[in-house]
Amino acid sequence: MRQHSLTFFSFSILISVFLIGCSSMLYQPSPQIFFPPEKLGYNPEKIRLKMKDGVSVNVWIFRPKSSPPKASILQFHGNGENMSSHYVSLVWLVEKGYELITWDYRGYGESEGEPDKLDIHNDSLEILEFAKNRASKNKIPWIVYGQSLGGAISIRALGDMKDKEGLLLVVGDGTFASYSGVAKSIADRLFFFPIGYLVWAFFPNGLSPQETVSELPPIRLFLVHGTNDKVVSFPNGMELFEKAKDPKIFWEIKGAGHMDWLGLGRSEGAKNFLRYLDSLVTANPISQ
Repeated sequence: MRQHSLTFFSFSILISVFLIGCSSMLYQPSPQIFFPPEKLGYNPEKIRLKMKDGVSVNVWIFRPKSSPPKASILQFHGNGENMSSHYVSLVWLVEKGYELITWDYRGYGESEGEPDKLDIHNDSLEILEFAKNRASKNKIPWIVYGQSLGGAISIRALGDMKDKEGLLLVVGDGTFASYSGVAKSIADRLFFFPIGYLVWAFFPNGLSPQETVSELPPIRLFLVHGTNDKVVSFPNGMELFEKAKDPKIFWEIKGAGHMDWLGLGRSEGAKNFLRYLDSLVTANPISQ
């Protein structure tokens, strides 16, 4: 009996340590400037937006040479580093006539505060309003592009955004349906049965995109996932797609890893995506 109690206690400790580890892995910010845009030939407008609680977040706006832009793309980046490493994955679209807005969650880069799920959710609502109002002023459509954790954050926040006027498309790249689901997939890779199911049962799951993804229509949802994604496994993306409603589209990128399919705009997938964006913008003009 005592041996069983010790085993259960040790097992409980292992689960607790893993849950704490997963929670801390959710946000991995860095203050480092990884790729200064000026060194890559870009000169974005850099602004600070003050949130309702007084915390200011850092925003970069990349404008194309063409005026007005075809559309404005709002990027929600992944969980690691900060926007100075993530903007490079989408900045090639600026050369194709699109405006790119990227921002750092609180606690990332030069944004103030500490990362917190609810605070970042509330900040996201304010950033979405900023992007919508900017696009409306410029009389262009706007697009939300969420990457990995950023896909989960943005899709869930859009569920609480009442007025999405002008929003043309929501992209989820290498993202997932629930926090507990992605934690389970990590546990399944690292540990033995049934730890994954225990993690799924106990991992904090609030503000997951599965709560509101079905409420996006009539706005289009575009999900894309690499079949060889070792960070957010492919079934996580499929689960989110299954919970969504039409209009929706899913691109399965065979052999691709975690958000590497665009190839900085040089891959065939990137060219196909650009054609899709251009056709969507052309078919859905904003009334002048």
